[in-house]
Amino acid sequence: MVEITLEDIKSFSKEYNDNPTNKIIENAIANNGLENTMLNRDVIIENQPVFNIELPESKRYDQKDSYKCWIYAGLNMIKFNIAKNLNIDVKQLQLSANYISLFDRLEKANHTYNNIIEMKNASIKKVIETEITKLCVSEGGYFEWFEAIVNKYGLIPEQYMPDAKESINYAKISDLYDKKIKKDITELILLKQNNASKDEMINKQKTYNQENYEILSKILGEPKLTFNLEYKDKDEKMCIFKNITPLDFKNKFLTLRLENFVSIGNVPMYNKEYNKVYSRKYLGNLKCTKFLNLPIEDLKTMVIKQLKDKIPVYMGAHIINYRDKKSGILDKRLYNYSQTFHIKDLTKEEALNFEEITMHHAMAFSGVHIIDDKPIRWKIEDSYGDKEKYNGYYIMNDNFFDEYVLGIVVDKKYLSEEQKALLEQEPIEYQDESY
Repeated sequence: MVEITLEDIKSFSKEYNDNPTNKIIENAIANNGLENTMLNRDVIIENQPVFNIELPESKRYDQKDSYKCWIYAGLNMIKFNIAKNLNIDVKQLQLSANYISLFDRLEKANHTYNNIIEMKNASIKKVIETEITKLCVSEGGYFEWFEAIVNKYGLIPEQYMPDAKESINYAKISDLYDKKIKKDITELILLKQNNASKDEMINKQKTYNQENYEILSKILGEPKLTFNLEYKDKDEKMCIFKNITPLDFKNKFLTLRLENFVSIGNVPMYNKEYNKVYSRKYLGNLKCTKFLNLPIEDLKTMVIKQLKDKIPVYMGAHIINYRDKKSGILDKRLYNYSQTFHIKDLTKEEALNFEEITMHHAMAFSGVHIIDDKPIRWKIEDSYGDKEKYNGYYIMNDNFFDEYVLGIVVDKKYLSEEQKALLEQEPIEYQDESY
């Protein structure tokens, strides 16, 4: 067993001070902060905001503290298609994330109740061990959940269900709603243990759903079941659609078939193989997550194909490391950490194994710059307004794509026949949080 002694500390200090550069770096970091001191200016200069495949300029959403990045990534993916079918400039179109969020929370709770009711020999211990309640009604999400809500409940322009004060504040509503659902779960478990009939439990579930609708409507605003859509199109023509439902709006103006889009992951970790399909156990709303795990170059090929067809690409990544929010640059060389501190970087597999990286943020690819048939950098639309980064966009170097992009969503027509065949596998269920 090794012990650090005071003599060791004296030795460490002597070696540290024998190199005058160490004190220069220490003072620079103390006065300017770690990132400002380590920033590699040449990398920022290299990553110019120029792309030879690029979607038109659009208005950036601002999710504030809502944790709805997964919803905004979905809206950014579909907004060009809807604007085209409305015959309006995409800058004029804003869709309600609040509407989708309300129904997502409602369906997540119902999904959790179903899990409890269908579970054999339910107990508090078993529920905790299987993680049924972990993140069961959180604001976070995946494309499959976006697709499920949109296809069941439709879409509504933002002006017909704008954000309420608490819809842009994740913490308060989540804390309140989470406690309510977990109390419901406790009651359902007790009913099962007391041999209640399934009909009795389902009636209880229906009561919970009514209560949840009332809670969510009071906090977020009750969603409109019909509305009058009125706008002027590009030709200055007045367009009026009276008493349409959100589902009518979606069916008429969204011609992308969301059910044809599939999740492709790049998750090279100890318990996940390439060419296999994986599903996150228990977690979901109307659908659970499912993705096909493929090498990173396959993901790039699919993204480029879809961008060439003028369709943004929903993506999930770990973006905390190696980013400069002022310039919007994402580049593995952005900060001189390894040279300064002699730290060896984890490989992507190692980082995933130890949960050093997770898919914590969703955005949308909106452009790419290709030279000699190879992608050099990528344009990423974020959902935090246009005041930071490059007018609200990230400029992602291709080396960052390799290390930190964990998943994309593309129309399955961009997959090869062999890749499409792989989608037919029975998913392997898992519970870790890497994807």
